[in-house]
Amino acid sequence: LFYAKTMKHWQTFIFYTSFPTIIVFIHTVWLSDEYASRGGVDGSLSPVIDATNKIPEYAAPLRSFIDPVWADWGTEDGQFETLVPPSEIDYGIKNRLPWEQKGYSVPRKNQKAHNNKCGDILLFMPQLFARNGHGSQLNSYFLAAMVATYLGKAMVILEAPQKNSRYPNGSQFGCPIESFKNPEEFLNFKGNDHSELAMKRDFPNGLERLIKHPSWLSRDCGIPTCDGTFDYNSWEAIRKDQRDLSRIGKPPQEILCAENRGNVKVTVMGGEEVRQFFNRQYREKMVSRSARHARERAYNWAVRLGGTHYQAEVFSKTEEESVIWDYVSALIARSGLATFQPWIVRDVKEFIMSTELPLDVPHDSIHVRRGDKLLTDAREEVVNYWHSQGYERQVDFPLNYIPFTHYLRLWEIDCLKYVWDGVSDKSAARTIYLATDDPDSIKEEISRLPMGQGGTTIVGGCERVRFVFSPHDENESLHLSEGGVGKVDCVERYERNIHAIADLMILTKSNTFVGEFNSNWGRVVRIFRTHLNDMYVMPDDPFSWKKLFGLNSHEEKSVGKVEHPVLIHDIRIAFAEDKLVPPPGW
Repeated sequence: LFYAKTMKHWQTFIFYTSFPTIIVFIHTVWLSDEYASRGGVDGSLSPVIDATNKIPEYAAPLRSFIDPVWADWGTEDGQFETLVPPSEIDYGIKNRLPWEQKGYSVPRKNQKAHNNKCGDILLFMPQLFARNGHGSQLNSYFLAAMVATYLGKAMVILEAPQKNSRYPNGSQFGCPIESFKNPEEFLNFKGNDHSELAMKRDFPNGLERLIKHPSWLSRDCGIPTCDGTFDYNSWEAIRKDQRDLSRIGKPPQEILCAENRGNVKVTVMGGEEVRQFFNRQYREKMVSRSARHARERAYNWAVRLGGTHYQAEVFSKTEEESVIWDYVSALIARSGLATFQPWIVRDVKEFIMSTELPLDVPHDSIHVRRGDKLLTDAREEVVNYWHSQGYERQVDFPLNYIPFTHYLRLWEIDCLKYVWDGVSDKSAARTIYLATDDPDSIKEEISRLPMGQGGTTIVGGCERVRFVFSPHDENESLHLSEGGVGKVDCVERYERNIHAIADLMILTKSNTFVGEFNSNWGRVVRIFRTHLNDMYVMPDDPFSWKKLFGLNSHEEKSVGKVEHPVLIHDIRIAFAEDKLVPPPGW
């Protein structure tokens, strides 16, 4: 009897204590899901969350060069500052980063990040790639930014001073009028070599003559000098040592540098070292999501690249490698990382407005790279193409390149499906901008196509196509023919630089792009044609406690799931479409 009464009391006790415990447990799990979705995992960065930052509706309208949204409230020059429509850029990145937060109302880890924001620096020396084309140099810069943000380092650029530069004017991108000490002397100069004129000592050199390195990436940190004991040659010697480490698979060396503000860890790399260390040390870790610390690291990386909290959450839970790289590309594109200097903006604007390209209506673009690529990267694809056309021996190939008609066939696949100005009109003229290093051959190939009305060309099912070339196609763009150090006057080099950036901007802002990814140029274009899908909703975790207990909110059930977190504006790959797209910056 005593045993029965005792068991009855114990059963009552267990019931009244365990039932509330279960309720508290479910509530705790619910809150933990909400807390995790706000980035509250220990050790993760905490970007400032804007209460007004709601997920907007997204529709992919036809693209024109002029961004109509920006045109309503932004400056005209803003249309020519970046490689994406300016309204797509997130200008609030710097305000969200933890090291930019001050005061007592921010989390303690963010205050610590602010106090030590320059304590760990990636010192990037771009001079090694100065002889390469635009695409190679920009990709190297993007890859360095990826490595710096992944490792949690401020990225500081160290350009070669004039005496260490291969270029008399201090930059591979030529010399605008602002670079001369006496502009009037420049305007009245009648010689052929502008390097004879005095240059401004404080004018940006190297890569920074082309782009504005953003403060959200540099954290406004200065170039470390180790209390005045290190100069450019000192860092250059260490960079060369890094190359040896990268070749044998060892991690990069860090230099502990004593500065007035305290000790600073400095990792110095050039373009080649960034590529080697990325491929051998970081690439696999960047795409790993196998453990909690790997997902936390991915979250922090996305925050440092400018992602909002939700975007960082999506990124940290994305496991497919190709989607991870596309997501990084989209973060780079929206960050405004490739923002050009004011003189570049002014002259690119003048050049583009001198073309026959209509800027306020949609246009398409085709990039045809021949030249030196025919003997190297593209040779295999040329052989594969003519084999597919029934030619077995290379001596029997009609041409040593892939004909332009192949690019046109890719473009015309969906040409009748487009709607222009709200009306599907088969006879409406379509505009295609052609960026090529072989304009004469392309024009000759176009001349063999049937002609339409008003100087247009009949292409497949689209009756009227208007081809637009660069107005200065006789001057080869820098990205297509570097020209060699010292062989081109700095003013001519600058003009070619402007033509190249104008080409790149028109390609990235086109509606449909036909090209390939064998060249650095094509890979840069692809980065800036990616776009985060703001309507993407993360799928429920199949092991979620909410799902187990049927506690999903009504809103979560009613929102439709979108398959892909990244959108890519229409791209048609001309050849090598079976090859994997490399990571951004590669």
